[in-house]
Amino acid sequence: MKEILLAFSALAVVLVSLKLGFDYRLPAPAVFALYLGLYMAARAWVSRNDEAAETVGADWPTSGPIGKFGQRGLILGFTISGLFAILNPWQLLQIIAQTVGNTWLYLRGAGAEDFAKQYENQTRYRLPFAGEWLVYNGGTRPATSHSWGLITQRYAYDCVIAGAQHVRHSGAGTRLEDYYAYGAPILAAAAGTVIKVEDRISDAPWVGYGIVDIFARNFAGNHVIIQHAEQEFGFYAHLIKGKILVRPGDQVAAGQPIGHCGHSGHSSEPHLHFHLQDGPSFYLARGLPISFSNVLVDGLAQDSIQPTAGQRLAPAK
Repeated sequence: MKEILLAFSALAVVLVSLKLGFDYRLPAPAVFALYLGLYMAARAWVSRNDEAAETVGADWPTSGPIGKFGQRGLILGFTISGLFAILNPWQLLQIIAQTVGNTWLYLRGAGAEDFAKQYENQTRYRLPFAGEWLVYNGGTRPATSHSWGLITQRYAYDCVIAGAQHVRHSGAGTRLEDYYAYGAPILAAAAGTVIKVEDRISDAPWVGYGIVDIFARNFAGNHVIIQHAEQEFGFYAHLIKGKILVRPGDQVAAGQPIGHCGHSGHSSEPHLHFHLQDGPSFYLARGLPISFSNVLVDGLAQDSIQPTAGQRLAPAK
């Protein structure tokens, strides 16, 4: 998503400069061609910086038929299909909102990299699932975050259920039911009030091929936002349509089921995206680090942990 954000921001600067400086408006085909070029440049820049950082999970298997091409094949599929997200008017509006919101967050100083060392959660959080899950992406460092440049999602976690050698599905991985995480209950990480529910998005039509669902009304898919404390809101995303169990205004208890893990929106495979933010808006809120309590980390009990990619987490008994 950060490639789209960078490319769209650069495109906006070029178009505004041409209009204000020369009173010239590019024709639509030229705008899209320019966007493609900027996107590929942004992809190359992001890849170069990612390769320079410590890479967690580079040797893990890639799910589905795209797995024969490894992580590079998955990234290529996501990159090519993601190019066309701006052709969907709903996703285009989201990209604009995210661009504006992310810029505003940077301007107000919300991009400080040492923020995670200073912040303390306002309440205790449990894991948003039962059983053992693998942290596929996430942490408090750029090397483990899949969205460090997006301040709202800077400390987000992508979690999956994985067997030996980090395999996440049975069979070919072309059916949603092949994936161990698909349909698993998602739980409230703390008590709170449901603020928003999106429950209109079907699961992405393809799985196992690394293709972005450019047709979805919302790139976060079905999701629930819960206010857990005065300035702490949990964001639970990619849930299954029609199986969300709460509605706005509901009071939930810690550990209460709120939905089921799915594959809606921009999802590489069935997984839970979870992050904490300081306000109800997905576009204007600052992402917050989160410490989970009473957790088994790779089988060892810990009372408080800020997880990182590669760890296996389960609620302690």
